[in-house]
Amino acid sequence: MSDKSLIFSMFSKFLDNGGEDEQAEREVRPQTEDSKMAAGRDQRIETVEDWNDAERTRRERLERELTGENGSEETEYTAGTEAEADGLGVKDSGGSDYIGSENRVTDDGSAGRMSRSNLENGSAAESWKASGEEEYRDAGVELTVSDDRMAVSLMLIEPSGGGSDITREQIEQELEAHRITHGIDEEKVNAIAAEKLYRQMFLIARGTPAIDGNDGRIKDYFPREAKIKYASKGNGGIDFKSMNLIHNVQKGELVCELTMPTEPQDGMDVFGQPVRGKNGTMPPIPQGKNVVYSPERDKLLTACEGNLTFRSGRFQVENVFVVSGNVDNSIGNIDFTGSVTIHGDVFEGYTVKAKGDITVMGIVEGAVLQAGGSILLHKGMRGMKSGVLEAGVDITAKFLEDCTIYAQHNIQAEYIINSEVSCGNDLTLIGKRGAFIAGSCAVHNCMNVKTVGASSHVSTIVTLGVTPQLMEEVEKISVDLVAVSRKQAETAKDISYLNGKLKDGSITPRQKERLAKLKLEAPIHNLKEKRLKTQAADLARQLREVGKCRLTAAEVHPGTVINIGDCKMTIVKREESCSFYYLDGEIRKGIR
Repeated sequence: MSDKSLIFSMFSKFLDNGGEDEQAEREVRPQTEDSKMAAGRDQRIETVEDWNDAERTRRERLERELTGENGSEETEYTAGTEAEADGLGVKDSGGSDYIGSENRVTDDGSAGRMSRSNLENGSAAESWKASGEEEYRDAGVELTVSDDRMAVSLMLIEPSGGGSDITREQIEQELEAHRITHGIDEEKVNAIAAEKLYRQMFLIARGTPAIDGNDGRIKDYFPREAKIKYASKGNGGIDFKSMNLIHNVQKGELVCELTMPTEPQDGMDVFGQPVRGKNGTMPPIPQGKNVVYSPERDKLLTACEGNLTFRSGRFQVENVFVVSGNVDNSIGNIDFTGSVTIHGDVFEGYTVKAKGDITVMGIVEGAVLQAGGSILLHKGMRGMKSGVLEAGVDITAKFLEDCTIYAQHNIQAEYIINSEVSCGNDLTLIGKRGAFIAGSCAVHNCMNVKTVGASSHVSTIVTLGVTPQLMEEVEKISVDLVAVSRKQAETAKDISYLNGKLKDGSITPRQKERLAKLKLEAPIHNLKEKRLKTQAADLARQLREVGKCRLTAAEVHPGTVINIGDCKMTIVKREESCSFYYLDGEIRKGIR
C-alpha cells in the first residue's frame, strides 16, 4: 500500500465527520484574531505537505507495521524513538504522542509489546515468520488526541492469526488507562465495537469548548470627524457661508452608548481538565472634558452645553469656541451655545451668534454679531451700512462706524459715526475723540461724551429716557392686555350662560363638558391679565423717570436734535461744557 493511499484511508472519514463538528465549534466560540488572519485557508484540511519529517517517519513506520513488513523490527522500537514524533498527535498526560492498546508507552518508560503472543513467548514472531504462518495478534485500539486536547480519534486494528475480536470493554479500558473521561460519545463507541469497524478513524470524544467573552462595543451618536454640511437657502440654493461645523449640545445629551465586555465561560478538555475562555476586551472609552458617565455607567453624557468635538481619541464639550484665524469661507457662519473668541477678523456677510460672549481681536467688517452676553471688539467695526451688533449685556469697542447697535445694558467706545444706536442703560464715549457723529441714538439713562455732531452741521439725533425696544415692548404689552381682557370677558359671559342652563336642567352633556373647561380657563386668564398689568405699570414708571436722564458733553454742534420725554430741542449754535436734562415739562441746559 502506498503512503498516499494509506494516509487517505486513515483520515478520510475523520475529515468528513469532523468538518461539521469544527464548524459548530467555531459558531460557539468567538473568532479570534489568529483565526481571522487565517480565514483564507480551510482549517479543517491538513495536507501532507504540512506534516514535518518526524511525522512522516512515524506514518511510514505505522504503515510497515500494518502491512506486516519488518514486524519484528517494529516491535523493538522504544519510547524514546516514539517521543521524537511530534506531528499531528499531542502528548497525552503520560508523555506519549501515539496512544495504542498494543503499542503504548508504559509507565516505567519502556516500550510495550506489540502482540499478545509476544507477551507469552518473546521468540514466537521469529518462528512464525520462519514458518510463513500469519502472526497471532488480538484486535487493538489506537487513540489519537488532537493538539488542543479537545478531541479523541479512535481506529481499530483488526486481529490476525486467529486473535480475538475487539470488545466494548477493551475500548473502555483503553480510555480509562489514558484518563480520557469527558465528552465520550458512548453510542458511537458501542456501534464501532459492535460492527467491528476496523481500519477506519472515528471521532469518539470531544471536549466542551470554552466560550470567549464578547468584546465591548461603543455606539457613537455624534460624528468623530468634522464634515462640511452647507445649509440651503429659501430659494433652493446653497448657503456656502453656513457650513455647520459646530455641534451644539445641551447638558445631558447622549454622546455614546457603552456595551461592556462579558465574562467567558470555561470549558473542559477530554481529560476532564478546565479550558479557560478569553476575557472580552473593551475599546478605549472616548471620555474627555465635560463628558461624564450616566448613573448606570452605560452611556456618556454631556456635562454642560457647548460645542462637542472629538480630538485625541476623546469626545469633549467646549463652552468657548475659539477661531484661531478669520471668520471667512474656511469657517463660515457661527452659531454657538457658549462663548466665541475670534483671534482674527470677521469678514463682510458672515454671522456670528453666541449665547455667551463674543470677543473679536481683529476688525469686524459688515457682519452680524449677536450675543446673549457681552460683545468685546478689541479694534472696532466698519459696518458698511450692513453691520449689526446685538448684545444681551454690554458692547465695548474702540470704534463703531456705519452699523446698527443694540445693547440691553451699556455701550462704551472711543467714537461712533453714522450709526443707529439703542442703549438700555448708559452710553459712554471716552478716549481721544469721544465723539458721536451723525446717525441717531436712543439712551435709556445717561449719555456721556466729548462731542455730539460735527462742525459740518451733520444731522445727529439724541433721544434720552426711551429706546425703540422699550417702546416696542410697551406697545406689545398693550396689545396683549387688550386681547386677554376680551378673552376673559367672553369666558365670564359663557360661564354665566351655561350655569343658567345647569340650574334649569336643560344643559346637554357636551355643554356640561364645555362649562367645566371654561371654569378651568378663567383663573388662567386672570393670572395673565394680572401679570401684563404689572409689566405695563413697570414700563410706565420707566417712561416717567426721564428726569434722571442726562446728556453730558464737552461740545454740541449745530444740527443736533435732543429728545427727552415728550420734549424736543434743536441745537442752533455750538454749545460747550454743557449738559441737558428734563425738568418741569421742558429740556433745560446746565453746566457740565
